[in-house]
Amino acid sequence: MKKSILLLAATTTLFLSSCNKDKKTTSTSASADSISVTPTDSLSTVTSKDDIVKSTSKNSKGEVLDMTFNNTKDIATVVFNGETVELKGQRPASGIWYKNDHYELRGKGEEVELSKDGKVVFKK
Repeated sequence: MKKSILLLAATTTLFLSSCNKDKKTTSTSASADSISVTPTDSLSTVTSKDDIVKSTSKNSKGEVLDMTFNNTKDIATVVFNGETVELKGQRPASGIWYKNDHYELRGKGEEVELSKDGKVVFKK
């Protein structure tokens, strides 16, 4: 009986001491990770890359609409008939919607519509 109590006590002691060593190792490695990464490093990585998507659409008349979307800045740059226009993103129910004082770009799926002063100038 004494042997089994001593064996149980020794096993428990070894188990508990090994758990404490694991906790110390984990906390040490976590602090080493937090020292190697600074907030300015991760912030500069995020802000230095813009999410840019380019697309071209051609309508039945053969007119071409080139679109570049900067999703980070929420702007679209449109080139149509030799004119380059920058549009600010709006909140559509679905699809895309960008506009400025004169132009408006809307679309969903494969359909795209560019209007100038309320008049549709490109539609696919």
